[in-house]
Amino acid sequence: MSYKIISSKQVCKNKWMEVTEDVIQNDSGKKFVFGVVRKQPCALIIPWDGQYLTLVGQDRYPVEFFSWEFPMGHFEPDLHADMEAAARAELKEETGLTAGSIKKIGQFYIAPGHHTQVCHVYIAQEFTQGKQELSDSEEGMLVKKATLCEFEKMINDGTIKDGLTLSAYGIIKSNSLLK
Repeated sequence: MSYKIISSKQVCKNKWMEVTEDVIQNDSGKKFVFGVVRKQPCALIIPWDGQYLTLVGQDRYPVEFFSWEFPMGHFEPDLHADMEAAARAELKEETGLTAGSIKKIGQFYIAPGHHTQVCHVYIAQEFTQGKQELSDSEEGMLVKKATLCEFEKMINDGTIKDGLTLSAYGIIKSNSLLK
């Protein structure tokens, strides 16, 4: 099935995203209205030291709960040379960790029905600990280490609710990379 854009109207735009309302037509001539969120790619980092995963926790305003997640953030073309540089920068910013080793292990679209953002997933290892370098919107972010057993308990009891974290854990677990 292919689609033809009949019209597109910008509804919102800021540093992080653009939202449009698009009228499209499919091959059979039917028209539909889609709200589309356009965002730069993001990097999600799974910090694994062989015994512990490192998580960050923060209050998430849009959903009104405290969320434990893997470190992650947007690719910013004016700040990062490439996605790996974005991953390294986010890891340092949110946890204070500098990774001696980082490797891309997968990617996925966050919500392809309305969202253009692709998430690039990295595993990071061999750390040097430094200080967090949080942005204003990350003020109060906590860092926590969890064994695999503790992490899975947090999933099962609903403590971890973040879809990107859950998806990335599925990638790393299915590839048997947590040894």
